[in-house]
Amino acid sequence: MNERIKELAEQADIVFGFDKNNDPEVICAVIDIEKFAELIVQECADYIREIYDHQDAESLAWSMEIKFGLHGDYA
Repeated sequence: MNERIKELAEQADIVFGFDKNNDPEVICAVIDIEKFAELIVQECADYIREIYDHQDAESLAWSMEIKFGLHGDYA
């Protein structure tokens, strides 16, 4: 599992277990799947802003956040 995805999942209170190969796996104990989704969208928007430092990137990141409801007043 991607380490950053694991960190975001932990922030959303997803409980992890380990499979028979001692690899982490989700064990169906999702406390707040909406928060997990929001964290992923925010991570993507922040990445766009970080990599592409110009006005078009900000517009794209903002639009993505709106599309997924991170700016409730605009959704």
